[in-house]
Amino acid sequence: MDPITHIASGALAGRLLHSRFGTRLAYALCILAAWLPDIDNFVGLSPEDYLLHHRGITHSLVGISAQALILTALFWLLHKAFKPMKTFIVSLSLLALHLWLDVVTTYGTQLMAPFSKVRYDWGAVFIIDPFLTLTALGLFVWSLRSREHGRRIATLGLAFMLLYPVATHSVRGLVEDSMPQVLAENGIQAESITVSTDLLSPIFWKIIVEDGDRLRIGSVSAIPALHSSIEFAEFTKADPTLLSRLGQEASFFATWDWFAKWPTMKITLRPDGGRDVEFLDARFYSHGPIARRYMDISQVPFTLTAVLGTDETLTRFRYNHHGQVIAYAVTN
Repeated sequence: MDPITHIASGALAGRLLHSRFGTRLAYALCILAAWLPDIDNFVGLSPEDYLLHHRGITHSLVGISAQALILTALFWLLHKAFKPMKTFIVSLSLLALHLWLDVVTTYGTQLMAPFSKVRYDWGAVFIIDPFLTLTALGLFVWSLRSREHGRRIATLGLAFMLLYPVATHSVRGLVEDSMPQVLAENGIQAESITVSTDLLSPIFWKIIVEDGDRLRIGSVSAIPALHSSIEFAEFTKADPTLLSRLGQEASFFATWDWFAKWPTMKITLRPDGGRDVEFLDARFYSHGPIARRYMDISQVPFTLTAVLGTDETLTRFRYNHHGQVIAYAVTN
């Protein structure tokens, strides 16, 4: 989830709890606790390490326990109103809320790090959800303007942030149940069908259709009035043998293979007889109406391109890291 949403959750908690602590420093505690796991964005991780460790140890159960202890000690030193047990419980609760708001997206969160690298995702909320964020911010502003009911409104805001993903997951389930009939009406056969979040979910949802070595991505609306025939973008599934071989030549490919959820590949032959193989994780590709109309859907984040020589050895590769294409040379 984006940092603004996490900060909004901390602001709501600060509005609820600052009178209980007797100091407005409670806002600082709550906002910092709600945001803190994302500190891994600011520790200078390389692009490959970012794939490995973002939403890693700082987003794990062990990690948030350690962060809660650090916050407890820090704020107790700042102001004696922050009694250790109360401060620890508040900090841990908001750190856990951060994990919840991340787990409900499709990015994947390593809850059991450092003991396991398994990435958990519930796929109920898009990584940027204006319905969630703007509602939370609106309730926070309302809570500030209402002296009589401010704490109740803040409680409502926190409850909304907890329950909103449950509601959107239910919508996703309804869309998924309708997909076999919708695809049949569009003449599409499938071995498996997955519904995932997309821009403006829970209104629009991404449809991932797998059929042999093909993977199709389309968009469907949860609102019947917005239904239309589904337009699909077609991809070829990534060759696991090729990815494995490239991973032996450059560790980045092994890391990317571990990270990707729906790995695809596109091969481009070059005039010199070599070829470029672009690996794309369909999790980050959007084929919805908003993306197709207003965004450059050819620029997909976390895309990794192998440049192969005429003898099929890896000579160099390129990686799209947060919109910046980084080139790497390979020394054989």
